[in-house]
Amino acid sequence: MIAVAVSGLAVVSSVTGGGVAQASNRRCGPPVKTNGVGTLGTSWKLKSQYDDDGPVGNRLVAGEEFEIATAAGQHWSVSFADNGVGFFSNPDDVSVAGGIREVHPNPAKHNQTNRMSVHAKRSDTGETIDGFVDLPFAPPDCG
Repeated sequence: MIAVAVSGLAVVSSVTGGGVAQASNRRCGPPVKTNGVGTLGTSWKLKSQYDDDGPVGNRLVAGEEFEIATAAGQHWSVSFADNGVGFFSNPDDVSVAGGIREVHPNPAKHNQTNRMSVHAKRSDTGETIDGFVDLPFAPPDCG
């Protein structure tokens, strides 16, 4: 079962690859995605998936990709967590013409669900975005 939760005005969530079934072209399985809007209506997307390109000794990583659809010059604080443990933080993420896009991997373990979460706050308006996706266990042949 894949859980998706967000904070904001509206939410549309989806899982690519037909639920938790493994994508035939990805040894590490399909990405899990969600999107929605922040507390003041700014659109955002969150995607997470397993990959096997981590460092030697722990090849399995759970990657997180987060996008905020904003105009250039906005200042946001953005932080990522995996199972409640922070692994990326940018206290002053300044948007460019295409918005904000952050992509970061975190070491992962087999036989464990990974809750990948994001928190963002715009400094001038106080708008917040909170969301998460749950990655099911990584396939045994990944990492």
